[in-house]
Amino acid sequence: MISQAESTLLPLPSSGTLEKQAVEQLHIIEQVAEVLKQVNEVIAPVWPLNDYVAVNPYSGISERSFLNARNFLRVFSDCETLMPLQHYANEFQQGQFNRNHIEAALVELKVDGIGNGHLNSVTEIEEMLKQIGGLAHESSEAANVPNNDRRIRTLSEFYDKTLSGNWTATICDEVSKYCSMHYDEGQAVWSSPWSHLSLYESWRSAALHDRSVEVLGLKGFRSYVSQLPQTAEASIIYSLQSLNVLPELWETFLLCQAFTIPGWSAWAKYQSEQSEQSAEFGNDLAGLLAMRLAYDAALAKSFSFNVNWTSYASGEPVSFKFPHHAGDDELLRYTLLRASEIGYRNRLLNSIPTKSQKNQKQQNGSESVDSDTNDSKRKLAQMVFCIDVRSERIRRQIESLSNRVETFGFAGFFGLPIEFVRLGEQSGDSHVPVLLKPQFQLHEELHTKDESSLSKTLQERSLIRSFRKLWKSLQTSAVGCFSFVETTGLFYGFKLLGRTVNVTDSKTNAGYDGIRKANHEHLKPTLKSLNQQGISTSDQIDLAESMLKNLGLTENFARLVAFCGHASQTENNPLKAGLDCGACGGHSGEPNARLAAMLLNHLEIRQALADRNIHIPEDTYFLGGLHNTTTDKIELFDLEMVPESHQADLQELQNYSQSATEQTQVERMPSIGSQSLADLLRRAGDWSEVRPEWGLAGNAAFIVAPRSLTKEIDLDGRSFLHSYNHQTDPEGEVLENIMTAPMIVAHWINMQYYASTVDNHHFGSGNKTLHNVVGGFGILSGNSGDLMTGLPWQSLHSGEDYQHLPMRLQVLIAAPREMIETVIKKHQMIANLLSGGWLHLIALDSESQFQYTEDGNWEEIELTLFGKQSHKNDTN
Repeated sequence: MISQAESTLLPLPSSGTLEKQAVEQLHIIEQVAEVLKQVNEVIAPVWPLNDYVAVNPYSGISERSFLNARNFLRVFSDCETLMPLQHYANEFQQGQFNRNHIEAALVELKVDGIGNGHLNSVTEIEEMLKQIGGLAHESSEAANVPNNDRRIRTLSEFYDKTLSGNWTATICDEVSKYCSMHYDEGQAVWSSPWSHLSLYESWRSAALHDRSVEVLGLKGFRSYVSQLPQTAEASIIYSLQSLNVLPELWETFLLCQAFTIPGWSAWAKYQSEQSEQSAEFGNDLAGLLAMRLAYDAALAKSFSFNVNWTSYASGEPVSFKFPHHAGDDELLRYTLLRASEIGYRNRLLNSIPTKSQKNQKQQNGSESVDSDTNDSKRKLAQMVFCIDVRSERIRRQIESLSNRVETFGFAGFFGLPIEFVRLGEQSGDSHVPVLLKPQFQLHEELHTKDESSLSKTLQERSLIRSFRKLWKSLQTSAVGCFSFVETTGLFYGFKLLGRTVNVTDSKTNAGYDGIRKANHEHLKPTLKSLNQQGISTSDQIDLAESMLKNLGLTENFARLVAFCGHASQTENNPLKAGLDCGACGGHSGEPNARLAAMLLNHLEIRQALADRNIHIPEDTYFLGGLHNTTTDKIELFDLEMVPESHQADLQELQNYSQSATEQTQVERMPSIGSQSLADLLRRAGDWSEVRPEWGLAGNAAFIVAPRSLTKEIDLDGRSFLHSYNHQTDPEGEVLENIMTAPMIVAHWINMQYYASTVDNHHFGSGNKTLHNVVGGFGILSGNSGDLMTGLPWQSLHSGEDYQHLPMRLQVLIAAPREMIETVIKKHQMIANLLSGGWLHLIALDSESQFQYTEDGNWEEIELTLFGKQSHKNDTN
């Protein structure tokens, strides 16, 4: 130690030296801030279980082309974006695509400048597929994916690869332990004493006392943590410099860190976005990266393991390198992906008749003239469903029963951006797409003539919830848990047996929690609180007008109009929200549907709409309803409010709905593996069922068109259907709304299913039977490892075959190309998705079909009976 007297004899740095050091330090801080910003943009968020929705894991890199994004990801991770050759060989053998489709794919790649002479010939590819198809079953197809020998890795990955260690997995478990503790929402028996701090501060405080990682062999870890700065950003700089990582590699190296724990990185991104923290300082993702880096730096110090980063450096950040051509294997698999997409596209387009073909069909007598005549008469009912692919089957079955019932497709929140607040609560769930924010609260009310019933119900709910909380504390208490099991074990044994053999009524609805069964039907949303929130009658009129215009229903109203939201029904399923309405933020569409009906039944609103040239007949009555996607049952609400004059119509509509339900159930039975209707319905209440329904597996197309274009066509539950008529949208405003909102949501869903299928390890959530809820907000596989983010394997694969065939979304829009192109030019995000090959756009225009190419032109698709197509360039 240097004494104060001795320190006066030491030379002090000159002011110039101090200034230079300050400038250098400021430059480093700014550089790290910029790097963190870039890393943050790459990572897609994941929502908590209560609001779980499908998320596009590639959303942060969609400004790149599809192929380049794969190469970008594989610079710093082992992520895969293409299926192995075995999968495509099986598809080829099954007839999903053929030689003509491969040839068309090769032509497209050459036109787009992909391959640079490295593409195989059609004959070579065909022979290769035949050889591979006979070698092995698809279960072994992972062996056909080439290893990714990437240059840049985390230090723990370098160590494990060099010395056959297991530190990367150990560090993942440690990070998961601390994140689970910090973000816990009440599931843990003992809460973290540092939960009020930031993620980094919480971890640092706990890690200073935790010896577990040192017991595992990482000596001196607590000592290293004690040397770390107080802030996450400063800690990142400290660890990067400790590891001697060159500044030009910082972004790539931090992305390596993030993608060793992709689940927690996604969760930290979500937390940062929700709390609206600064993108540069104090966010959760920076804290997570500081934690992960600290383990790497401590590992290097403990084992004297160093990496010569100079040998990995180049003149520019590795993550910014755009390869001029891909590897041969990658090009082959990409060609086969495109061939499979073209095969599906051509089958879809061949099934959609042009106007002249429909007229010819009528003239030939193959289509009933009576049916067309009936179409011109006023409808008995119009039913509005969500665009969800699961609505396609029930809509088709309803329409097959009678021409007097017309169906529409619309985003399932029906354009009503609400936060639905349950009875007695102060806040609720957001029933809007996750990319939007609720604009007002819709409160639930107990509609009953008994004035004392409300206060009594609220007291009962509070008492039941308090008792449940006490019951749980007895179950988990360190002192009382043993006596609790001894006392109640026999009772629970009978309960478990009943649920196992499915003889007890295990059907639950969180909305009825603590409410007597007799009062269930009296719980309804109310408009009373809207004016108090500043949502005036004028605002409500605007909502109603916007809803009807975007739906395309502004005239020819039926006597009954039912808005049918949708929800699933499952037991013991942490990812249940993923089966509910994505447009409602992973919640039921029931409140939105009931609100839509309430607004449009409001006399003052209807009168105001008439002044805006939307004339709703006096005898039109609106209903709210719910489509249960697990059982395909349709429930209509507030039937006691339906006028007597409409009771016969209502009964007829209910009869059609019941018949459509039964036909849809029969249609779905083979795909879900049910041998009987009873087995299909059992899945909704069976807590051991891992496949209660298929959700949106199989989704492949988004069709924006009048229903008349696709009516009577069996789309096999694979198409999102949005009603649209360009003739009633001369300015293209409705089309713009569809392409910038529902189309993007459908694209997100499609990419989540795609990514979870091609790389379930990184973008999925593995085996559902191993899932454990952590913190009340997420799931782990077992009791450790990374946070799971995407779809489980059982939601994608039957155990024998893929239920979801991964392909990019085919968007079909029935509108003039000029209208579509106007929207594309106004929105760079859409232009990026199309030019990068993230989705495919087809215009159904003037009796022809036109593909929008990656270079921004239109190319006519000429279909033949055998699915072969030729292309004509059209730059209009």
